[in-house]
Amino acid sequence: MLIMQNVTISNKYLEKLEAYLFEPPEIGRYMLVVCHGFRGAKENGGKIYAFAEKLQQLGIGTLAFDFSGSGSSEGDFSQITLTRQADDLEQVLDYIDAKFSLPIILLGRSFGGSTVLAGGSKDQRIAGYILWSVPAKLEQTFAKIMPEDFKRMKRGEAAKIRDEVGEYMLCPDLVSDFSHHDMESYLQDIQSRPVLIVHAKDDEVVDPSNAVYMQERLNSCSLFLVDNAGHRFLDKTAMREKITIDWLKDKYQL
Repeated sequence: MLIMQNVTISNKYLEKLEAYLFEPPEIGRYMLVVCHGFRGAKENGGKIYAFAEKLQQLGIGTLAFDFSGSGSSEGDFSQITLTRQADDLEQVLDYIDAKFSLPIILLGRSFGGSTVLAGGSKDQRIAGYILWSVPAKLEQTFAKIMPEDFKRMKRGEAAKIRDEVGEYMLCPDLVSDFSHHDMESYLQDIQSRPVLIVHAKDDEVVDPSNAVYMQERLNSCSLFLVDNAGHRFLDKTAMREKITIDWLKDKYQL
């Protein structure tokens, strides 16, 4: 039976990060940490519960958390940067390591996957990486999805943006911070560890060339390009999860 705990982890700014912890079974093999995407949350539209149960059957515990300013966590979303999210992830990894002392697998969706690379590539506690619809070419991606607002932030101005969820603000630090991150270096750091990349061929937000770019720079990488899934995999969630579960079984002899 899947048992979930609500836990709170403090980040370096003393903001409380809210998380769901699905403990591993008695003989746990790994812990998987899930990083949500831009404007996302730990629940992943309610899909996290069934997914965590499948992982537990493999001997894997799961922790899904909200980055600062997202979901139920404290903080101001307008101040989001890749560096701040990477800092959050590092605090979460320290928490998981102290509590379970198990090898960790990181799963990141979209900008959460960029955070996995920025915050987890140099961490030797990480046994593998799962990247769902992840942008490695950050400037190119954000310039595509919010062209006028991206130009405004490049000029050092804040941007007011409206999407299907509502209106929100972004500080220009989001864009200026990209220059502090070297994706080539992050990929080099993880190239000998197992990596799974799942991306839609018709991703309208993150061009699939990002997936190919990463795969070409990794030695131990499995790349799946999926037809007719879009960025959110709305009708292909089960397929993405099956690809992921099958990969975990194969790579970690589960």
